[in-house]
Amino acid sequence: MALPYNVEVLEICQISAPLGSVSTTSLPLTFFDLPWLVLPPVQNIFYYEFHHPKDYFMNTILPNLKHALSLTLQHFCPLTGHFSWPQDSAKPQIVFKDGDSVPLIVAECNYDFNRLLGNHPRNANEFYPLVATYEHAKLTFPLLALQVTLFPNKGICIGITIDHAAMDGRTFHHFIKSWASICKSQGDTSFLTESLPFYDRAIVKDRNGFEIVNLNDLKMINITKETFNSIKKVPTAPFDKVRGTFVMSCSEIKQLKQWVLTHLEKDKKNVPPVHLSTFVLISAYVWICSIKARCGTESAVDVCEDAKEYFMFSVDCRARLDPPLPTAYWGNCIGGVVVKSDRKQLLGENGIAIATKAIGKGIMNADTEVWSLMEKGFSYYTSIPPGQFDTVSGSNKFGIYEIDFGWGNPKKNEANLTDFGGAIYLTDSPNEEGAVEIALVRHAVEMDEFASIFAKTLKVLDS
Repeated sequence: MALPYNVEVLEICQISAPLGSVSTTSLPLTFFDLPWLVLPPVQNIFYYEFHHPKDYFMNTILPNLKHALSLTLQHFCPLTGHFSWPQDSAKPQIVFKDGDSVPLIVAECNYDFNRLLGNHPRNANEFYPLVATYEHAKLTFPLLALQVTLFPNKGICIGITIDHAAMDGRTFHHFIKSWASICKSQGDTSFLTESLPFYDRAIVKDRNGFEIVNLNDLKMINITKETFNSIKKVPTAPFDKVRGTFVMSCSEIKQLKQWVLTHLEKDKKNVPPVHLSTFVLISAYVWICSIKARCGTESAVDVCEDAKEYFMFSVDCRARLDPPLPTAYWGNCIGGVVVKSDRKQLLGENGIAIATKAIGKGIMNADTEVWSLMEKGFSYYTSIPPGQFDTVSGSNKFGIYEIDFGWGNPKKNEANLTDFGGAIYLTDSPNEEGAVEIALVRHAVEMDEFASIFAKTLKVLDS
């Protein structure tokens, strides 16, 4: 698909923490970090309305953004560094020192900003000109790159490219919310004293040998000490798909919950799961919609009625460790849970209820399932047949739409987590507290089918 617009780069600069505020040091990667080395960088865009001309942006907004970023990096200093695997180390590290910096690209675009805010399916490649690559990073294997794109008198996009091996969603949102708050307060960092990042990796105990599993998995795909420093990770390439966003309102979520409870209670064997949260309900609903869009109705899959369907989600492990980690722990501390069920049952009349029960049970058993999956390593994922695996990322509890740099809350948020592996991306909603946005990327035909099923199924639940 051809792109409908281009951006003009106005400035490329390097932002570092205030000189003298960072000491040379390193952070070893843990068994929570290592598996993410195989994935492309994660890219995220925040769209803000901004009804001011270019001169005001360049002379007032941009200097404040840069200054706030520098102050933020003083407390999130590993982000200025890079990944390295020293010869005397058994595993990769994040290395950083005073004066290291992150690239910040400043750009301008005259495209229709309101079109970018729409939820309708559109060319997925429209996303990419608005996010930075690592092309302008001074270091090999960097962690972070940023781009700010101005739409004069219309809006501002803040595009963030970050390597998932450096941090999980909780840490990412800690960083972006800190930057936004410092920017909004014109440089006040006093609030950070109550939530400073926690960097002590010694507290993460590998009692089960997960790092050995990780390193063996990496070796199988030629990521070793000898090859590591020559690796170049690039974001996902443009492709022929569309990006769409769907919203489930509070009333629809309540309606879905009642429908699930009613159908589970019909079968005395199906005791309603204890964990029947909004996340569980939404995940079950979109899992079923995704399977139907991919496979068709129950009558259309007679030839593969014995097939299994798999669904993966992540859970925060900070409180699951012994000793538990602080909420402000910096890095990755999430583990995967995979649930499975018969495709024929999921495509049947009670499919949503069955999916809800499976995901709810997975969350209740997460304390054991997470570690079991870590022991299996990559081999488990490669054993799942293609086209039978859905994943969900993001969270409706991160408060994405509360990130205010000083010109209001974002009007939209998008991430490329949907682009590789077909993940489904969940966030809260900017328009209704308690509502949930569901974003995904699919081929146009499959997206049309998903949209139709998503809307029709909601009507059926209401009948």
